[in-house]
Amino acid sequence: MQRKMGAKILTFKSTRAVPIQSYMEPFQDHKDCGTESDPGCLKVTEGHLFAEVYNCDFEKPPKPSWAERAKKQLYLSDYVYAHYVHYATVTAGLLQTKEEARKDNVYWDQHFRESRQVDRFTDETNQAVMLHTKTTVPEYTTEWKTRCKEGFKPAHGQNCRVGFAWPDNNDNSPEKATADGYGYNCFTNKKLSDFWVPKLRDAIERRSKRVDHMRNMNMI
Repeated sequence: MQRKMGAKILTFKSTRAVPIQSYMEPFQDHKDCGTESDPGCLKVTEGHLFAEVYNCDFEKPPKPSWAERAKKQLYLSDYVYAHYVHYATVTAGLLQTKEEARKDNVYWDQHFRESRQVDRFTDETNQAVMLHTKTTVPEYTTEWKTRCKEGFKPAHGQNCRVGFAWPDNNDNSPEKATADGYGYNCFTNKKLSDFWVPKLRDAIERRSKRVDHMRNMNMI
């Protein structure tokens, strides 16, 4: 087995993004979400893309080292033989024998650890960044009108789970809250919102037109 040098696994630090409040609407159809006259939760308004709704991360890039615990990975399938949740558990490097390492003229140790030449964290400023757009269900936003207010001191499990993006991503601004008193708490990826989201919307629209044309021609 020849073990060539170079990146085989591309690793992204991961923090869960939150939905931006301006893309949401009141919701009450859950036991923790108030009443019809006074809804206590929010849900994403239909017609918006995940990429725009969840373009709000509590952590400003580059992400902190603790974000490695929930890392996500892209990998070459001929190098990674088994992957479990966040980790490449069985790789060609792990399976390489002492005799194979000697033949390839590479260092071998009985206590294997993937090198950073093979498993590389992305440079979030100059290479690539991952947006973790996991759904925030409405009941997770319960009491948002209280929990998201500037100055609110949350007890365990009472954090604000709705995004209010810092204007221009400037968390050093003297303005710490919206006009309604909700504290700014997250950062947006401008290239995603200004470049990639419009391209995605355009691609969706063009695909929809092609599908409609095929239906009209009885092709599907």
